[in-house]
Amino acid sequence: MDAILIQILNGLDKGGAYALIALGLTLVFGTLGVVNFAHGALFMLGAFVSVTVQNILTISRKVKDESITFFDAYKETPYLEIWWGDTGAMIIDYAVPISIFVAIPVMLLIGLAMERGLIRFFYKREDADQILVTFGLAIVIQEIVKANYGANPIPTPAPEVVAGSAPVGSWVGLGADLVYPWWRMIYLSFALTVIGAVFAFLHYTTFGMVVRAGMHDRETVGLLGINIERRFTIVFGLAAVVAGLAGTMYTPILPPDYHMGMDFLVLSFVVVVVGGMGSLAGAVAAGFLLGILQSFASMNEVKSIFPGIDQIIIYLVAVVVLLVRPRGLMGKD
Repeated sequence: MDAILIQILNGLDKGGAYALIALGLTLVFGTLGVVNFAHGALFMLGAFVSVTVQNILTISRKVKDESITFFDAYKETPYLEIWWGDTGAMIIDYAVPISIFVAIPVMLLIGLAMERGLIRFFYKREDADQILVTFGLAIVIQEIVKANYGANPIPTPAPEVVAGSAPVGSWVGLGADLVYPWWRMIYLSFALTVIGAVFAFLHYTTFGMVVRAGMHDRETVGLLGINIERRFTIVFGLAAVVAGLAGTMYTPILPPDYHMGMDFLVLSFVVVVVGGMGSLAGAVAAGFLLGILQSFASMNEVKSIFPGIDQIIIYLVAVVVLLVRPRGLMGKD
């Protein structure tokens, strides 16, 4: 039972990342009809917002180390600690949560710039053209990040107060020895909150209802005198924010590097296809389902029977689903 619970939790927090990225992909495809291969790069950019905030907060200068009296020794001390002492150290410790408030406007501006500057010129072009241009954009973004931040992963720790593990075993009556990282549980809660906020926005606001109507019948909405193009531009920005927030909060789990966007992009497209192209609920459900299946497939007991199954389980599920239901789990017939 302990192993099963841990694998379910692992699958849920991994599935949360898949679901958030797939949700943004589905929003863009459902509203704009664009297959956006640059969406993984937005996830990566969100992660590097955390890295940038951490770098800014830890700007430092050399200060004499008073603990060494035999000779003059200096240590790098962040300006925030020099100016504000323990308060400055606490601000640095909370770099990742602070990054959320930075990532929202930054990712919104990046998303709007991408849509207005490039994507809108390819709305009526062939799918192959859309894939090529967005994939090329993803590579350009990837190389810019590599040039500025290097090729190696950059550790970005969670706040110290949640750096340990939660006694989940005690909560469910399985014993105090069963623990699980706090930050992974926070990430799962964050993912569910963002997903809930997106669905509430689309279902309970006038703006969201117009967008959903435009997803079903774009021409009719346009005939009603509504500027659906402007709303779709905002939706692209919203999708960028969702992907960016997913990356920002994932940095303590997986240290950011320049190719992490591509790694998640392929899996997220599989999630979208399994859930059903254009189905927001399908993207979320498939994200969590495939995350859990991948987690169980990574168990040593399973890999000893089926070597390498953890690397292909998602694709196997996709093949089976598409054979049985070509439009995906929740795709429209």
